[in-house]
Amino acid sequence: MIAHVAAAGERSGRVVLWLTGQTAASRIAIEAAMLLAQAFQAEVESLYVEDAQLFDLVEFPFARVIGASGGSWEPLPHATLEREMRFAAAALHRQVAEAGLAAAVPCNARVVRDEPLRALARACQENGPWNVVVVGEPLAPSDQQRLADLFERVTDTTAAVITGPLGCRSRGPVVAVVEEFDRLGPTLKAAQRLAPMCGGEVKLALVGDRRDELTWMEGEARLLCATGEEEGEITAFESVLAANDDPAPLAAVLQRHRPGIALARYGGRLIAPGTNLRPLTSALECPLMLVR
Repeated sequence: MIAHVAAAGERSGRVVLWLTGQTAASRIAIEAAMLLAQAFQAEVESLYVEDAQLFDLVEFPFARVIGASGGSWEPLPHATLEREMRFAAAALHRQVAEAGLAAAVPCNARVVRDEPLRALARACQENGPWNVVVVGEPLAPSDQQRLADLFERVTDTTAAVITGPLGCRSRGPVVAVVEEFDRLGPTLKAAQRLAPMCGGEVKLALVGDRRDELTWMEGEARLLCATGEEEGEITAFESVLAANDDPAPLAAVLQRHRPGIALARYGGRLIAPGTNLRPLTSALECPLMLVR
């Protein structure tokens, strides 16, 4: 599927910034949402989800939380949880609104109480299918199942954008990872739309497990660009020899080029369902756009 977001006013998609819990959203995630909206002339919806299971949990008499001082266990009344969630949502929405104002991007805000993935799926279904989800919290090494569930259950999307705990930039070249030739054209189109917003050029990383296959793909990519079918200069072609289950060579590409944003296919070598995310999260310093 092509990485695409519906333009503002089309009523068929937008950039959904998915916010949960009481932790601060990643600054890089918010910047990524604005860059995507600028590139596709889309709007941003910051969707704060109050996890309904937390409200169910505090109703039990044995439920306790650790106090802010780290002292003894304390009860958490329903009204207190509701108030803290409301304050957290307001602070996050204000942060997003300020970023949208600075980027001249239209932003909407919404708070819902539901199971988080179900709330996200419903939001995308009601205004889709050309949505891109930006996950507001940095991805942890143990989040592989959460990410797999997102792609399985939230179907009215073309891509999801993640950040890692080391996220520190959204400016620089756009690194586009291509493992299948039929994805080359759509991936280049998306990368070239993003490049002006990131202030960098497009760097294409062609990936395969055979040298002859990589040589052929690079020749076809150069021909595609030279014939003008894909507008915009590609300043670097890189062939990456990698086994089908080895993300390390691609993680090294991200570290070497220091991109402002990277594009890859979910389910490919860089990030496959069920695999350990530690090699990726230890190398990811920019937003990563994962296309279906």
